[in-house]
Amino acid sequence: MFKKATAIFLVLCFVALTVCGCGNSNGKGSRDASKPVVETNLSKLNMKKWQYSAEFDFYYQLGIDYCEKPADNSYEKLAVFVPAAYMKAKDNGDSTFTCKLDKNAKTNGYTSSTAPIVMPVITPAYASDKALTESLLDERGGFLNLMAAFTSQGLVFVHAGCRGGYEGAPAGVTDLKAAIRYLRYSDDKIAGDAEKIFVFGTSGGGAQSAILGASGDSKLYDPYLKRIGAVQGASDSVAGSMSWCPITDLNTANAEYEWMMGASRSKRTDEEQAISDKLAEAYADYVNKAGFTDKNGSKLTLSKSDKGIYQAGSYYDYIKKVIEKSLNNYLSDTDFFDSSPQEYINELNADKKWVAYDQKTNTAKITSIADFSKNCKKATDDFVAFDRPVVENSLFGLGKGKGLHFDKILAGILTELKSKYASAYNADLKKTDSEGNSVEQRVDMYTPLYYLMKSQKGYGTSKVAKYWRVRSGIEQNNTSVTTEVNLALALEQNKAVKSVDFETVWAQGHTEAERDGDSTSKFISWVKNCVKAK
Repeated sequence: MFKKATAIFLVLCFVALTVCGCGNSNGKGSRDASKPVVETNLSKLNMKKWQYSAEFDFYYQLGIDYCEKPADNSYEKLAVFVPAAYMKAKDNGDSTFTCKLDKNAKTNGYTSSTAPIVMPVITPAYASDKALTESLLDERGGFLNLMAAFTSQGLVFVHAGCRGGYEGAPAGVTDLKAAIRYLRYSDDKIAGDAEKIFVFGTSGGGAQSAILGASGDSKLYDPYLKRIGAVQGASDSVAGSMSWCPITDLNTANAEYEWMMGASRSKRTDEEQAISDKLAEAYADYVNKAGFTDKNGSKLTLSKSDKGIYQAGSYYDYIKKVIEKSLNNYLSDTDFFDSSPQEYINELNADKKWVAYDQKTNTAKITSIADFSKNCKKATDDFVAFDRPVVENSLFGLGKGKGLHFDKILAGILTELKSKYASAYNADLKKTDSEGNSVEQRVDMYTPLYYLMKSQKGYGTSKVAKYWRVRSGIEQNNTSVTTEVNLALALEQNKAVKSVDFETVWAQGHTEAERDGDSTSKFISWVKNCVKAK
């Protein structure tokens, strides 16, 4: 049911003492005895092995070990790209340079000690991401231009290769957390401020960016981090998280999809229709227990309606307003040239009138969420993957790409309807991984709202990122609009979060959706504002 797409990070505490007993004092500040002791046998960044790109004016290193016992060396490596202005370099005569951090040099108002660190999460469909090599950089073409867009603005760019869905959750996020811990451990060697790590990604990468932002220092990841030899005693939290069209939360995704887009499906069997209706009803039950509130603190709920299953109530009205705001932003932002807003509205109403337009105020309203879904979301006719072929099933499998059913809500519905698939679902949910965690427990680890909402067991067990930016192409049929809205609502209610910049973007789909400009520039500007806000 869920599809693919594409690709920042931060962190918080550090000071060091290695396993062998050698003190590693952070050069950017003296050690605080109240902080946990950092333990690792990993070497810090070798300052004698920098390479230089004259074309892009940055120094870089590839193939840095960020864990002692990597499961796969082709993935679990770090690459660092630093603006040349931050380095005092001496040519070694063999295409490498010995560098020292220049504490006085500035780029875009940042220094080598204050510059934010950005980390992309390039894991479309929760895929793995190979560690960068010289040949891979050549293959990826414009990737160097992307890095230079950041380094030219004074940001430090890091890339962490990571495992993915083929190895099963939580491998991907575990690797990224290990890389973040290494950045803290090497904070005195690597330019940039390890307290200002910003992660960013799209689709499955956006989902993992959100997970990293929500699950900082979660104890649930400890056994997995120990298994690969990650730095111990260092934080894996981040300062900010940017997500475009994140494919999350997977524990409620099927129910959300059917609640919003079930009415726009076709070619369903009686069994599939019954399951769709039950999923929509189950989503209403989830919403009514979740504790979502609006900005005034009023609880958002769903109730039954005459026109559809639970298509009424304050939550319904809230989602409808989000859709209308997105459309009205588009009408305000767009230069229609030889056309006009009215002509655009006429196009939307070509098959049936579902948008009412007021020319005087240049604003529009929609008749219903169901009409919006039929005309703009256009759900696929594929139904729930009963035979486990889709990406998310592999993600919660036990490795080697072998999938497992992971949807507890759907499993309960299949059991209630006495479906032939019920036993397979219930059996899969009981299976455990190498650390003894069930599918349900691993789904929780990959669910941002598990850590963000007071109604969830994970609330208060992690260090949540302070700064969030979420963008969604409203016409994507990969997920329901509620996916990003729920994330934004949860963030706005969480006291650890300082700012939430959320918008849905009209007339765009599953992409790095922005109302104007390009996504990279928007992200860089947002990071700068977050740092100023501190």
